[in-house]
Amino acid sequence: MVLTPFRSAPLLLAGVVILVAGCTAAGREAPPEPPDPRPLGGAVHFTADQASALWEAEETRVRACMRERGHRYLSPGHREGSPAATASPYALLRPEGAESDGYGMSAEYRAGPPADPNEDHLAGLSEEEEEIWRRALLGEEENDHEVLPRGRAVTGYDAQSCVGAARAELYGPEWPDLYYAMAELSHEVIELTRESGGFRGAESLWAGCMAERGLAYRSLEDPRREIRELLSEGVSPQVAGERERELARTDLECQLETGLHEEVERAQQEVEQSIGAEARLELERLEQAKQGALERSNVGRE
Repeated sequence: MVLTPFRSAPLLLAGVVILVAGCTAAGREAPPEPPDPRPLGGAVHFTADQASALWEAEETRVRACMRERGHRYLSPGHREGSPAATASPYALLRPEGAESDGYGMSAEYRAGPPADPNEDHLAGLSEEEEEIWRRALLGEEENDHEVLPRGRAVTGYDAQSCVGAARAELYGPEWPDLYYAMAELSHEVIELTRESGGFRGAESLWAGCMAERGLAYRSLEDPRREIRELLSEGVSPQVAGERERELARTDLECQLETGLHEEVERAQQEVEQSIGAEARLELERLEQAKQGALERSNVGRE
């Protein structure tokens, strides 16, 4: 069982963080970092450091709870630097990491899913003992908490389970309702931004830049789709990784050359002007809950 700060997250925003490197000549200042637009000021986003700290804080509580209930439980190792940890919802690239990671897809494919450190322990239990262990960890399915953000049901965890208790202690009792409601609103902002004339115009300029370099892409997702297809077709991760890094470098060049980050930021700001007062109040409550969780995990907001 791999436990993360967001175990049940069907509304988590899609996208892959692109970490792309740049270099500067000796004696010249590096160009300023491009903006990193995220809906609602990044309310439902956590940096890699924040996600790691929250994950460890939650796992510490889960281990203590399982120990108190007489069960052995080991936490899986937290994978640092996962692309999902800092994913851009608009597939915008950051000027760092391209030479080693590209889009991060081939490296993640090579790493594979993390191993479950509880596998050997569970193998030694009877069927009844394993069921008791799982109920202690995850609770009864019929007691799962349902969150209904804007009409969509999201299943949470039994409040009596160790996972449920750990999450409630770390994030607060209001967290599931607030987080998933704002995640849904963030998703709406992303979709409306992508459909806007400003975003489509900026993406078209980027596609033109890529075409000048011999790459016939129409969507910002197309380079990733190409790498995904290579990996699914059985191309070795090493070969796919070389292509990935090549694409990522060119992709970043065109994003910076066409001012894509700035244009996407402006398009998103226009969409967010229509957010109502009630949603803004919920957003403030989420920010408070988020800050409280970060403080309890011993990390401040970045």
